[in-house]
Amino acid sequence: MLQISKYIVIINLLFLWGISSVTAQRTSSQRSDHRKYSHNKEKDKLKEKPDSTKFWNGFRVDVDAASVVQTLAGSKQTYSMESSIQFDLKHRYYPVFELGIGGADKTSNNDVSFKTDSHFERVGIDFNLIKRKSGANASNNLFLAGFRLGMSHFKYDINNLSIDDDYWGTKEPINYNNLSSSSFWYEVDAGIRVEIIKNIYIGWTVRYKKLLGSDKSDSGEPYPWYIPGFGKYDTSNWGFNYTIGYKF
Repeated sequence: MLQISKYIVIINLLFLWGISSVTAQRTSSQRSDHRKYSHNKEKDKLKEKPDSTKFWNGFRVDVDAASVVQTLAGSKQTYSMESSIQFDLKHRYYPVFELGIGGADKTSNNDVSFKTDSHFERVGIDFNLIKRKSGANASNNLFLAGFRLGMSHFKYDINNLSIDDDYWGTKEPINYNNLSSSSFWYEVDAGIRVEIIKNIYIGWTVRYKKLLGSDKSDSGEPYPWYIPGFGKYDTSNWGFNYTIGYKF
């Protein structure tokens, strides 16, 4: 019986020694793998190229073809034509300046007429939402989103606007000529630009426009029916551009 107990003790000691040996080897292997992983990770970091993108990468001039088509094919009550110049900074930031002309010549069913013709300006910035891996070449295709501030100082005429004559019980026509207004608005936009041939781009932009204010020369004068660059007078508007451009 005592001899059997000795054998049991020896077997248990051998079993414990085997477990401790395996555990020690596994721990040593894990530490070695961790050191190799850390070393490889450090080597990968050293291999990563720093961002060498130039700050200045030229500029692009765009002409809006959609406004031309709408002017020629529309009702001709309103028209608008515009172009823009957009700068490429680090292939990420795209400051833009837009310039155009717009106008309206409309007569309503009750013979009230409105007429204006003037220029407008917008200034803003777009951001390229396509992310580029570090060290990779910049893509010539852009997905842009940004904002604009727009303004237009213009003159307009409103004729045959009738008012009630309480004394005679009739309607009297009244004309407003050479009224002056300065209108301001902001826009939120998104769109794409695709290079179809070297340095030649096409693309589209959707705009949401929000009117900030519209001044008149004297109080009590009627608001304009149409604001160049903004569209029909309202608190907000939507716009669309289809552009053809060249990058210099």
